[in-house]
Amino acid sequence: MCAHAVRVAVKKIDGIDSVQVSLNRGVVVIRLKPENRVTLEQLREAIRRNGFTPKEADVRARGTVVQDSGHLALALPGIGAAFRLTVDSQAPATIGELERVRGQVVTLEGRVRETARWATALPSLEAHAISKDAAR
Repeated sequence: MCAHAVRVAVKKIDGIDSVQVSLNRGVVVIRLKPENRVTLEQLREAIRRNGFTPKEADVRARGTVVQDSGHLALALPGIGAAFRLTVDSQAPATIGELERVRGQVVTLEGRVRETARWATALPSLEAHAISKDAAR
């Protein structure tokens, strides 16, 4: 089990642009190609298969803010995945800001904590930055 094995396994996933692994820092930095269909769970599973335990992930995701079971969520186009939205207590983003962009395409930056593989609830994205996408 080494950094090279993790890098090769993650790089095999369609939609990956680049992978950097630092075992000393316990960090994998993954850049995705535009319009990719990669899920966070695919990345975490590739890391698990190589003997490592994935932790939280700092993510930048583009999707539509929607209402889901009484909570705001970020629906990711093309992959049928979503994140339940919460607000990072250390950041300026607010639930009010997320409410104002409901129904719109946005790019959010935040943290997704590791969840049990058998969990049925949406993973939570603790948003700390919101940017509204320009019309395409």
